[in-house]
Amino acid sequence: MHKVPEKRREVRVIDPDQVCDATAVLADIEQVQQAAAVLDALGDVNRLSILLALHHAGDLCVSDLAFAVGMSDSAVSHALRLLRAHGMVLAHREGRLVRYRVTGALTERLLDVVSDGVVGEVALHAHGDPAVG
Repeated sequence: MHKVPEKRREVRVIDPDQVCDATAVLADIEQVQQAAAVLDALGDVNRLSILLALHHAGDLCVSDLAFAVGMSDSAVSHALRLLRAHGMVLAHREGRLVRYRVTGALTERLLDVVSDGVVGEVALHAHGDPAVG
């Protein structure tokens, strides 16, 4: 059964089964919008650098992230606010420090894919294992 909205039933389509499938995969507009926001955030080299650093090095504070990615503390803080708003990083307090970590299954999967093409094998001191990419 085709799930064509009542108000669009008179519109002619060439391949109704494929249109039905296309409509079905786009039904959860909030999820599509969230995915678009994640992809948009990954499209900025500074935000992507922050996410890759967190993804591979683990939880970091703003000043350590700023050093690692070559940005100012305020620029990193601004980027992290945007990433938090999109549900891509979480902040947690350790005493006086606030550390950030990557969160979200989509974000993790996309960073794995990007890492495969960008990072390669890097010896990670904090983890003792190479980042396989």
